[in-house]
Amino acid sequence: MFRRRRSDVMKRALLRSQDPELAELYEQLAERRERIAALELELFDTRSALAVFQSEVARRLGPLQTRLEAVEKELRQARRQAERRAQWGERAESGDIPYDVIEQFERTWRRSPPAAETPKKKPLDVDARTEIKQLYRALAKRFHPDLTVDPAEKKYREGVMAQVNEAYAADNLEALRRLAELPDRPEVEPERTRQQVVVDLRAEIKRLDQVAWQLQATIDQLTRSHDLQLMLEATMARQEGRDLIAELTADLRRQVAQLEAELAALG
Repeated sequence: MFRRRRSDVMKRALLRSQDPELAELYEQLAERRERIAALELELFDTRSALAVFQSEVARRLGPLQTRLEAVEKELRQARRQAERRAQWGERAESGDIPYDVIEQFERTWRRSPPAAETPKKKPLDVDARTEIKQLYRALAKRFHPDLTVDPAEKKYREGVMAQVNEAYAADNLEALRRLAELPDRPEVEPERTRQQVVVDLRAEIKRLDQVAWQLQATIDQLTRSHDLQLMLEATMARQEGRDLIAELTADLRRQVAQLEAELAALG
């Protein structure tokens, strides 16, 4: 590793002395890659820590939250029934009284939204269907990724074969015909001029700047999320000798108890 780093340093020094502009662009490229690697690591660590915290919250608070939702639903029904009894007296249990206006409206007019229709393919004639099948078989023989061991060619074949599968699934004969005109192997990249290298380096630096911006935006959005804020609060509470999740658990228990008491009174 030390020898490799020393060799890289020597190469950069040689390049800087021979072509300062290229050397500067390669340095900028290396800086962007380091920045992206750091952001990727930060995002990975944050998501991992958050996943562990969310799992703990679900384990300790989940059953109580489920119970709270169930009691709230039962209480809504009990309150409605109590209102009916207050209005109709004993007849509220007979089933021969009208529903609440809103409930009657929902029962009468609410309908499930119509299911989206699956778009139908345009029917093909026999000749077109035959050609599609023949083209697919021929293209699969030419471009199947497993038919080569060369990494570059394999990657090329995977891209082409994905397009072939998509065109075949859509019965797109014209797309299959265009794919049949592609070469069997990726074209060898021609040697680039110095100016082309400069243009490509600047474009790659610009692209990496965009990638870094997107990663930072994702981290910022995650940092502002409710779950992460709660995790940070729990961490601070732990440093003070408190268990924030235990406090939330106790609060949920009090809410459930209050609602259950009201439910029992209505029953």
